[in-house]
Amino acid sequence: MTEKISTVDELFIHELQDLYSAEEQLVQALTKMASAADTSELRSGFARHLEQTRHHLRRVEQALNEVGEKPDGTVCKGIEGLIAEGEGLMTATTFGPVLDSALIDAARKVEHYEITAYRAAIAKAHELGFNDAAALLEMNLQEEELTDHRLQQLAQGMMPYSGPAADPRDDGSEVIVGQSVHA
Repeated sequence: MTEKISTVDELFIHELQDLYSAEEQLVQALTKMASAADTSELRSGFARHLEQTRHHLRRVEQALNEVGEKPDGTVCKGIEGLIAEGEGLMTATTFGPVLDSALIDAARKVEHYEITAYRAAIAKAHELGFNDAAALLEMNLQEEELTDHRLQQLAQGMMPYSGPAADPRDDGSEVIVGQSVHA
């Protein structure tokens, strides 16, 4: 981006471009992650999320169209960094349950980034009166939240915690479609 962002409208467009780039990058990353996974459950989960991500990409493109824009080649540096970190873990981790755990951790970091980005864009869409774009983004957000929850459950099922207290990996913050999972 060469010009300064000076309005909420411009910021919203930038966020949509960033989300488009993030989803585009994730299509490639999920393909690698699916082939690297050891368990069939994780491989199929990544394959399912890859198909979902393709839908997310189309919805973000539709949201851009709703506001009179097209993808402009913006690169989401946040996702780029998270993917690079995940790829580094994939090469540094031995095959098997440890690799699967690293893949899940990397995927959850991406999900949390996306959840935050979608929430910010949805708030701006509503504020600016782009309710159709907000609805498209809300569908993506709900799916991202559900994916994060599934990844958390998969991680807990693969490597059960056996310590003396509550599982420290469960921080109670998982939210699905606006409701706490631990309610």
